[in-house]
Amino acid sequence: MKLTLQPDEVQVCQMVGRMRSLIARGNGVRDAKMGSQDGAEADVMGMMAEYGFAKQMNVFPDLGLTPRSGSADGVMPSGNRYDVKASKHKGARLLSTLKVNPDVDIYVLCVVDGSTLDFKGWVHKEELILDKNKTDLGHGVGYALTQDKLRGFE
Repeated sequence: MKLTLQPDEVQVCQMVGRMRSLIARGNGVRDAKMGSQDGAEADVMGMMAEYGFAKQMNVFPDLGLTPRSGSADGVMPSGNRYDVKASKHKGARLLSTLKVNPDVDIYVLCVVDGSTLDFKGWVHKEELILDKNKTDLGHGVGYALTQDKLRGFE
């Protein structure tokens, strides 16, 4: 499932992502990214992926600017609460920290390339949070699934 954001959508995502980063760090929310990228860059990329997924699911994106840790990114019409994970790497894995989020039902992987979003797939939380999926990619142990293990979008 691919989507290209319009320039004005990208600008909104950049603004909200940077503001979220400043607000979170200013309020002591730990940056839980699992890569080496800059925290603000990760927050902008994440906001683009969240916005794009909400757009594709026909739900309003969460544009809130309050400090948050561990909440879902949104709720699908089915009632499933989702967390979108973003990466700029084409072969990215779906990654999550070891902290189990009680507010999330499904995880979604999005590869961000400029303004193009490529949603690679999704899994139920119970499919990701398994001992066999624990791995260390150089930034601490977390859960990881390769793209071939994800469910597709219909």
